[in-house]
Amino acid sequence: MIDYKTLKHSENGMPTWDAFLGPMLKIATTKDEWIGRELDEAVVKEINLPEELANLRYASKYHDLVAINRAGWALSDLKLAGLLVSSRRSIYKISDSGKKILNADCKINLNTL
Repeated sequence: MIDYKTLKHSENGMPTWDAFLGPMLKIATTKDEWIGRELDEAVVKEINLPEELANLRYASKYHDLVAINRAGWALSDLKLAGLLVSSRRSIYKISDSGKKILNADCKINLNTL
């Protein structure tokens, strides 16, 4: 488990979307392939958000869960950076480049993408 408090976060305590980058890449290694939504949910679970943050929703008409939305943005950027690959729609796995970054044990943030 990753303590969400150690991640970069906004004023309300919710990790920012880029704080999900490292946990997303780490979780991606635990299975050969992931369905995107399941990977987002696994990452939110891994960072051990308290219930009030895990259930926090946007005030927009769609009322999306904030944490799932932010994890989705991280997944998208990791794919764009080539650290995750998608063999078909909404199926993801870690790339060789992603494994190298994890093995190098460097901090994953916007500067490393």
